[in-house]
Amino acid sequence: MKLYKKDTPLTFSRDAIRFFFAANFYFLGKLMGIDFELESEYLVLGSIILFGPFFCGWACPFGAASYFATRVGNKLFPKLQFNIPQPYDKWLRMLRYPLLGFFLYLFTVKGVSYFGDHIEMYKSTAFSWNFIKAKHFAVLLIPLFIPNFFCKYMCFQKAGYNLINKVIKICKIKRNTETCIDCGKCDRVCPMQVNPSSKNEICGDDCLSCFNCLDNVCPSKADALSLELLGLKINPGLFSALVMTAYLAATYLVLFVYQW
Repeated sequence: MKLYKKDTPLTFSRDAIRFFFAANFYFLGKLMGIDFELESEYLVLGSIILFGPFFCGWACPFGAASYFATRVGNKLFPKLQFNIPQPYDKWLRMLRYPLLGFFLYLFTVKGVSYFGDHIEMYKSTAFSWNFIKAKHFAVLLIPLFIPNFFCKYMCFQKAGYNLINKVIKICKIKRNTETCIDCGKCDRVCPMQVNPSSKNEICGDDCLSCFNCLDNVCPSKADALSLELLGLKINPGLFSALVMTAYLAATYLVLFVYQW
């Protein structure tokens, strides 16, 4: 199965941003021991509500590290790459929702702060502490063989974002069923196996907003997929540039100026 399409200016730009966030977390935080995250959960949640899962595909350090691990695995172990077949894949993805329920229990009943220090959150119980230990293994090693393993099967935040975007559909990918020729090219380049060709719209369906399916994949005679913001079509490249600029500016203000 082809996991990634040919690189384009959009994918180069996206991957450069992904590398920045992954390197910031793993190089500064893990290798140099600097306790700092270039991230505010308030802004992440706000971006999910306003712009869909853009954070997941562009600014999440874990998602980015998993993505690069997958690309390395494709180069080093091309014959060992595989996706978990159905129906096992479907049921394994559902495991994130009990995890989401567990962490919601910590936040609402036990009073553990989700918007505070993440390390303290994970240290609050033995299970959550073991989860964060397994998290790095699932992000850096397993994706060498199973693409996007953590995002698909372990990320409880992604489970929560899916639910949010199922209700709040400000930003979504639309498929024109009248022009779609069912070529399946968009399905082959989707890293999360969302299968855009089988849906009328994609919002909260495990999509990462990587925009592979929108990046010159659909045949020009069909032009069936488009990105919509508040019902208006918008160019994915322009959208990405505007949202990333706004996200970085807001993050700077929150972390360094107002220190909320």
